[in-house]
Amino acid sequence: MSGIDTTIIILTLNGGDSFPRLLERIYSQQYSGSYEVIVIDSGSADGTPGAARKYPVRLVEITPEEFHHGRTRNMGAELAQGQYLVYITQDAMPVSNDWLQKLTDNFAEPQVAMVIGRQIPHEDTSLPDKFYYFYDFPDLRLVVKSGGTAYYHDNNFISNVNSALRKEIWQEHRFSETIVMAEDKELAGRLLLNGWTIIYDPEPAVLHSHNFSIPEVFDRALDYGLALKQGVADHIRSKIPRIKRTWEYMNALLSFLNDNGRILWLPYLVFYDFVLYVALFLGIRGIMKGPMARRLKGS
Repeated sequence: MSGIDTTIIILTLNGGDSFPRLLERIYSQQYSGSYEVIVIDSGSADGTPGAARKYPVRLVEITPEEFHHGRTRNMGAELAQGQYLVYITQDAMPVSNDWLQKLTDNFAEPQVAMVIGRQIPHEDTSLPDKFYYFYDFPDLRLVVKSGGTAYYHDNNFISNVNSALRKEIWQEHRFSETIVMAEDKELAGRLLLNGWTIIYDPEPAVLHSHNFSIPEVFDRALDYGLALKQGVADHIRSKIPRIKRTWEYMNALLSFLNDNGRILWLPYLVFYDFVLYVALFLGIRGIMKGPMARRLKGS
């Protein structure tokens, strides 16, 4: 026995000014158990490894070509000594010093295999992306069980930006190393299929968001479309009729814009979603490949 309860795994590439602050917050956690931190860096050129070395982390350096969403996270898990694997991205920031405690407390229930924490967008997040976080990361606890049908928004909240996983479960199932992205959702689908429970808990929250341009939305959706083609989310899609889900989505969007005094943004958000779904269609059909898919094909 290692005596370590939890391993925090961070994948980095040019973490920037926020990365040292993330490490400071992680090493300030008030946690009843013991924890270690593993940082896997894939070729940073901005001093990120040096920032990591200022803390008692286990630093592993790989080349950019070696990085893969599933394979690199499996590498971190293989090195981990903890019974719980906590994944957080370099650009996320726990909002409190009991984030780790709240995240792992959910494992008190033996049937829980995976826990997902909330993501709260930064104040300067663009309106379309802010709505995404508002819509998919609610301020309410969700218990997702095997055999469910009305999964919350296709369980889009399942994300390794802020997640925890039992290591013994990972040892049996592992992240896929063949899909282009969304390794978190693919694994979650298999866990549900095998009878495990997934918890979404808004309490262990992190600040995290992006400001994606339309071309970036298009590129990311191409990769995600390919991931859907490769089997991601086969077992976590809601069986509620699509027309009903679309109606719910549009009502939520209109309420969000109205509450924020931004109703004139509606045409832009409709265009944003149109670009997203066109790219998903092209990715699913294999007509176009996104940047991650092109890089993996060339490696």
